[in-house]
Amino acid sequence: MRRLLMVFLVLALSITLGFAGLGCPDNGEEPNGEEPTITSITVGCKGFTEQFLIGELMKQILEARLEGVTVTLVDGLSTSMLRDGIVSGELDVIAEYTGTAWMVHFGEEYTPGVDNNELYELVRARDEDENDIIWLDPIWNNNTYAFASWPEFVEEHELVTLSDLAELYREMDGQIDTCFTDEWDVRPDGRPAFEEHYGFTYDPDYLLVVEAGLTLGALQTKEVEVGMVFATDSWMAELGWHVYQDDLSFFPPYDMTPSVRAEVLEALPEIADILNELVASFPGGGQAATPALVGQAQAVWQELNHMVDFENQWPDEVAEWWLQENNLI
Repeated sequence: MRRLLMVFLVLALSITLGFAGLGCPDNGEEPNGEEPTITSITVGCKGFTEQFLIGELMKQILEARLEGVTVTLVDGLSTSMLRDGIVSGELDVIAEYTGTAWMVHFGEEYTPGVDNNELYELVRARDEDENDIIWLDPIWNNNTYAFASWPEFVEEHELVTLSDLAELYREMDGQIDTCFTDEWDVRPDGRPAFEEHYGFTYDPDYLLVVEAGLTLGALQTKEVEVGMVFATDSWMAELGWHVYQDDLSFFPPYDMTPSVRAEVLEALPEIADILNELVASFPGGGQAATPALVGQAQAVWQELNHMVDFENQWPDEVAEWWLQENNLI
């Protein structure tokens, strides 16, 4: 993380200056008057570990596979900058989350019960129809809200999914020490909806309600048995926590998915195959999502994030290792 801070400082200046035309495809005219070809493309990513990694993965595999095409990576972008970049054509390739697209970019509400596959299809169809942005195969890493426990608690009660955990809450009359954020406690789409969706009720005397960012500490010090987390956080790998599978699809899916401007794909259709091959290197890539596959993909991304956050490796180093390990470059 200390090295990523240096990256942020450098990026601050470059972002202030804007994209400076990096994302505009270099369309060179063919000498015989044929349609112009794209000789450069720009990949964009956001400014946190997982996004630095996917940005490097896409940049490096495209750079290795596309002959005569220069690939540039613009990283450290905010969600709005990433979206504006690909809509305007300043960026050509990004990886956005399905939940972000649906609720932030399209302004829609998420209905609990809509699973990873359904939300992906809704987003894919809408962005292609309205914006000529093509969503490729999704990575089922679903970096969303989740609940986690220490492995000994999970093993003792033979738990895997949130349905298993809900059954334990019912058996124990909600008397399991649990931590989540104060915002989630009162939001109508938070605790009350979660209890209704999974069919149990928390005992208030066993709840620790804290500010955002403090749930990890409560679980780490074992003040609670169950704590709210983000599903691909590197702390899951560092501490060996079990992340419960959201088998009834309560939390909005946030599956990271490469997407490309249609104009770029028309000129370089091989990009789709290349990036789909990258996606296929992760659990469930190219298949329909299931709770088990999502859990496996989350575990892989916990480990990749851990390599950067705790093992002090650069995102480009981890990306190169993954690509070589999976014979992609």
